[in-house]
Amino acid sequence: MATDTATRRTYRGNCHCGAFVYEVDMPEIKSACDCNCSICRKKGYLSILVGADDEYRAIKWSEEDLTEYTFGPKNYVHQFCSRCATPVTGYCPNAPPGRQRALIVRAIQGLNTWSLDKVIFDGAALGNRYESPEYKGSLPPAVEGSKLYTGSCHCGKLGIAVMSKPLDETYSDRVVDCNCSICERNGCRWIYPPSGAVILSGNEADMGRYSFGRHMLCKTFCKTCGVCMTNGPNPQMPEVEDNEENRATKNWLASYSPVNLRVLDGVDMSRLKPTQVDGAGKMDPQYENP
Repeated sequence: MATDTATRRTYRGNCHCGAFVYEVDMPEIKSACDCNCSICRKKGYLSILVGADDEYRAIKWSEEDLTEYTFGPKNYVHQFCSRCATPVTGYCPNAPPGRQRALIVRAIQGLNTWSLDKVIFDGAALGNRYESPEYKGSLPPAVEGSKLYTGSCHCGKLGIAVMSKPLDETYSDRVVDCNCSICERNGCRWIYPPSGAVILSGNEADMGRYSFGRHMLCKTFCKTCGVCMTNGPNPQMPEVEDNEENRATKNWLASYSPVNLRVLDGVDMSRLKPTQVDGAGKMDPQYENP
């Protein structure tokens, strides 16, 4: 990944809820690795390595704040926030110096990931091929002209079934990359099927839910691997003021069931062109970095 060795900066990063905060002194970040392996695809990773001459330090954290996930040969450990599911770092203890720790740059404060050069890496070609977990849940009703898609988190504890128009270059409904504080950090790419067209399955004990702000919506994620699945109504939604904005949100939640496109099997995301939505600049109240 390209860095400007003449310009060193101190970057600060954090998970969305602020339980984990770090700083790193390193050259200016101008690019990031965009890998297509199974875990990077599902979590939307854009990563950089902490070099041997860089200085990384955790500012705020505790062991219970971070969940560690590993798979396959277990050479690489993925760390994400146990509460908000933001992926923050990964490390490979047996790698040479300068290649042991990676940062997920989406968690870095003030970094415009849309403007970074993306260094494409074919991680899917390495090692044993990832076998997508079999979907075993119930199915949404069939709809003429639509196709059934299934998917899962990475470890397979959560599954999803979606009845949708074909997810290819003919798809004309919204596909959204939002840069708001949570969508950016958690790497989600959203589609918006109608309510009733989406079924999220899995044991309740394996499913995390994260809400903030007005707490009307919550992001669902796997507690084991940290993959974000959907965005929907908070089952513990508090009483909110009866105003136009809140009524509109409730009506929207009753009409649509947003799904993270990255978790669906058999979808070539390069064939769907997302709309970049400046949620960071348009959504109030503004997020405050810790």
